[in-house]
Parts: sequence; C-alpha cells; structure tokens
Amino acid sequence: MNLDDLLALAADRGLSELERARARRATRRVQQEYQRAVSAGLDVSSDVDVRDPLAGDLDEAARISRAAQLAKLGTLRWNRETGELRWSDEMSLIFGYPPGTVRPSLELLTRLVHPDDAAEVRRTVESAWRAESVRETTVRVIRPDNAIRFVHCLVEVVVDRNERPCGIVATGQDVTEAELARQERARLSRRRETLQTGLTGREPVNGLLDRPRFVDEIDAARRDGSGVLLVVAVESAAPDTARPGADGPGDGELTSRLGGIATTGHVGAGVEDHDLLVAAVGAVVRRAVRHGDVCGVTAPGEFGILLHRTTLGAARAIAETVVAGIRRQPFVLGRTRLRLDAWAGLVRYPGRGGRPGFDLLLDAETAWRRARAADLDCVVLEEPARTGEAPADGRSRTREWRSTNLVTLDTQPILDLRVNQITRQEILPRLVDGCGGQHRDPGMPEGDELVDRRVVDHVVELVARGARTSHYQVNLSARFLADADLLEHLQHRLREYDVDPAQLTFEITETALTGDPTEAVNFAYGLRKIGCHLALDDFGAGPAPLSLLTYLPLDLVKIDGGLIVGLPSSRPHQLLVRSYVEICRELGIRTAAGHVRDAATLDLLRTYGVDFAQGSLIGRPEPVTGPHRSASAPLPRSLRPGTAACPSAALG
Repeated sequence: MNLDDLLALAADRGLSELERARARRATRRVQQEYQRAVSAGLDVSSDVDVRDPLAGDLDEAARISRAAQLAKLGTLRWNRETGELRWSDEMSLIFGYPPGTVRPSLELLTRLVHPDDAAEVRRTVESAWRAESVRETTVRVIRPDNAIRFVHCLVEVVVDRNERPCGIVATGQDVTEAELARQERARLSRRRETLQTGLTGREPVNGLLDRPRFVDEIDAARRDGSGVLLVVAVESAAPDTARPGADGPGDGELTSRLGGIATTGHVGAGVEDHDLLVAAVGAVVRRAVRHGDVCGVTAPGEFGILLHRTTLGAARAIAETVVAGIRRQPFVLGRTRLRLDAWAGLVRYPGRGGRPGFDLLLDAETAWRRARAADLDCVVLEEPARTGEAPADGRSRTREWRSTNLVTLDTQPILDLRVNQITRQEILPRLVDGCGGQHRDPGMPEGDELVDRRVVDHVVELVARGARTSHYQVNLSARFLADADLLEHLQHRLREYDVDPAQLTFEITETALTGDPTEAVNFAYGLRKIGCHLALDDFGAGPAPLSLLTYLPLDLVKIDGGLIVGLPSSRPHQLLVRSYVEICRELGIRTAAGHVRDAATLDLLRTYGVDFAQGSLIGRPEPVTGPHRSASAPLPRSLRPGTAACPSAALG
C-alpha cells in the first residue's frame, strides 16, 4: 500500500458495518443517560462543540494517521443467516496467506487456531453473543509455515436495524512481539524475586565458609594481590574439671569428630553439644582476626584464615593470638569442661601467577603438622614442596597444540517452542588440525587463554555480520570463569564491532560452576553488567545442587541430553524433566532441551512447557560458512503442534 492508497482510504466517507453498529450503541447510551438526567431533575444543557471525526475538514496528517492505523488491523466477519465467513487482506496476512489465495471458511479458521486456545475462542465468542457487547482476547494461530503468532482479537456482535444480533465482526492485530516482551518482563520480575544475593557454601553451625568455598576465595584473592594463608588445627587436650553432676572420666570416653573437632568427651555428649563447641571455637578465631578477613572450616578440627594484603610478620602475630586464645579458654562439651590444644601453619602467596589455592591450602596444612610435631605454636612454610615438571610439560604441549590446530565455529539451530520458529543459533567452537580434519572433541588445553580469545573474536565477528535481531548461544570453557581479563576482552570486542550484548548467551557446564562457585558468581554478574545472558548447560548430569538456580543469575537452563534421549519411554526421566521445568518456571528461568531426535519427544517437551529445543530433528551443526536456517524458513511437518478442536459451535 503506497501513499496514494492511504490518501484514498482516508478520503473514503463510507462507514463500515462495525462503525455503524458502534454508532447505534453509542446513540442508545446517550439517550439512556439523558433520560436518567431528566428524571433526576439535572440540568444537562452545556456548550458542546460537535465535531465529526470523519469530516473532510480534518487536516491531511490526521487522515493519513487514521488510515495507517486501520491498515494495521485485520477484520473478520461472520453472517449468521448465510453462515458466510470473510476476512480482509490484512487478516489474511496475519494468518500467513497472501491475499486472495485462499477462500475463508470456518474449517480453515478451525485449523488456524492453536489447539490449546480453541476453548478460549469459543468462550469469548459466546460471551460477546449473549451480552451483545465487546469482548477481547489474545489467541495463538498456526500459520501454514508452522510458525505460531499471537493475535489480539476484539470480538463484537453486529445487530440489524431491528436491534437483533445478525453476525460477528472481529478485528485482529499481530501482537507477537509485544506478547513475547510481556512474557519476558514477567520472567525477569519472577527472577528478581527469587534470585538470592548471597552464595551458599557456608557451614550451618558457625556460618564460616566450607572448604570448596574457602579455596575459591584463596584463588580470587591471589589474583588480586599477595597475602598470607593461615590454618589453625584444634584437638582436645586432657578433660578439665567436671561440672556438678557430671560423670567421671571412667564412665566411657570416646574420640569423636562430630562438628569438626576431635574431642575426648563423654558418651552422653550429643550432636548439638559438638555443634556448640565448634561455634565457640569459631568465635575465638573470628575475634582474633581483622574485620574483612575470610574465615572457613577447611577440615574437621581445622580453621582457615585468609589474610589478604598482610605482611608475614603481622600474620604470624595473628596466628599466635589465635593459638593462645584457644589454649587459654576453657570450653564445654555436654556436661564436661575441657581444654583444647592448637597449632598454626602459615604460607605466603605472591599473587597472580603463583600456586593455586588448593596447593596453598595443602602447604598450610603441612606447616601446622610440622608445628605439632616440633611442639611449636606455629610454623611458616618458607618454600612449598616441588610439584615436578608437569607445568613445563603442559606449556610445551600447549605450544605444540597451538602450532598444529586452528579454532573454527559451527552453528546449530534452536527452535523456540513458543512461536515454533528457529530464533537462535548455538555457536560450537571446533578444532581443525593442520591437515584440515575436524576433531570430534575440541580437547582444548586446560587454561589456554589464547584459545578463549580466539573464540571470543570469531563469535563477535560472526554476530556482527548477522542480523541484529538474531540471538546466539556460545559454549565456553571453564577457563573463562577464572580470568577477568577475558571478560574485559569480550566487552572490548562488543564495543569494537558494535554488537548488542543482549544478542549473546554464554553457556557454561554444570561441572565448571560447581567446581568453582565463587568464580562462577563473579563471572555471572560480570556478564550481567556487560549486558549478556548466562545459561547452565548439562543440568541434571552431575551432583550440582538445586541451590545453584537460586544464587546464580541464570537466564536459561539446558537440561542434560541424557534425560532427553528416549524420554517418551522413560517414566523416571519424564518426572525429572517435568520437575526441572516447573522449578525453573517458578524461578523465572527459561529451559531448553537438547538431543531431540523424534516428534514424540518434541510433543512431550511442549506439554511440559520447555521453551527451546535443539537436536537432529531440528537441525544438525553446520560450519558458519554454510547456509543458516533462518526464522522464516519452513519447518518440517513433524514440528507442527496438534490440530485444534473445532470452534465452529462458538460462531453459531
């Protein structure tokens, strides 16, 4: 439709059946209000400037605006007497048919309405017919190319000159983008409500970090500068004077590590007593260290203290204070008072490039054992044990790998089950050897920063060449979590290529997140600050706790493919997948399923409410140089949802 057509439409003074029906109803309402006002004795006279909105004296801009608004809406008319159904060219386009290529009918309309919305259409039409009033609803229609569109419909009953219902006029507008945006706002709102700001990994007894979290804190501090790691070990000494009513030592002593401290006490001491003892020792440790120092329980009877940006002399003074405080203070276990002995081990970390946190913790534990063997308060491990030549060998293998392999990218289509269209592509980094052959498994060397930078450069360049409305999901190695420089490199490339960060979702495996939760949180919030999204891959494959979903700002969870393969024949897998989807939906997290190989599995995923699907049924990975399946490409017949129930009775 060009400008001349718009001007001609604006100049048309004829009224449609819908406009005439609305005018008659408006007239009746005015007359009724006038009669009520007169009966009540109200003065209804006033100066009114009556202006016909269809009058020709309107300026041309207003007429063009009105014509453009009408051109965006489709109309559908049904005549009760003849049973004839007609729709406008605009409505035909909304339904996915070129104007004039199909003959409208109730049977065709039945096939177009999504089966899950057929009952809603019937209720809306019947309600409008009974009340002779306007009703509105939003329904889904399935186009001939199997794409699903959201259409907002205004259903209105048309009456004849005798004020009797004679048909229905419905106006429709494609509101797919607006509806998806509304759903996304609702999801983000739920996510904000359910996302916890704190991180798990703390001992429930005293609130101190557990060993994995403490190791993560060591690694994070090591990259930010130097400091000292202190480990204090606590064991029971001889029992002190018993409180009144206590049994004697001969009534049954035992050595127990309940609560994390090796103690010699009475059989009557329960778990709660040991928990109170652990909490009391933890309080002594906390009082001796500075505000801001990180404390954790690194093993039974062992407390770790991370003294960041501290000199070795100051750290030694703190260690002696902690040891003296524990030895001096009497503690209570059940009905017995006892004394505890303590030793400290210290090791200094130089900062970036030094030994990893796990090795540093082992060194500090070696130091306190040497202190106990030598009957000293504390020992400083000046030179950690040598670890052999493995790092050098690893570097040589990395150099050899870099010289003989190249990084390439494949893409695999992802089906959005809400609209039944391919709206995303997953980018898969692959290795190509010097002879041009592609490895089945990338097998990238652990910690190879150069590889990650290559992947980032290739991905951002690929996205910059594509459509700005496309979305890409990218697989990353665990190395990306631990290096803040790579995150800065990503941000720099996005600015350089003028790429919208919201077009990218980065996928990290469940194993990488559980192995380094602190870095995972830092990485996740770093991505959010840039504007990218985060996905958790292979969820359900490992022992990761569901609490991951509550403190990581995840936008997407990809259910492990092992649960998807053979889903229709596995009742346990069905229960797991359905529960994962329900949990994620309540938390405001989208879900995706890989390894979809048959239509039966796809139908189950739709029933469960999974948002995205990929696999051989949708499309196999292809090199980026090959053709990509676009969102407008026709989908296989097997991807079409079920047939709708016939709503013709609602129109009768």
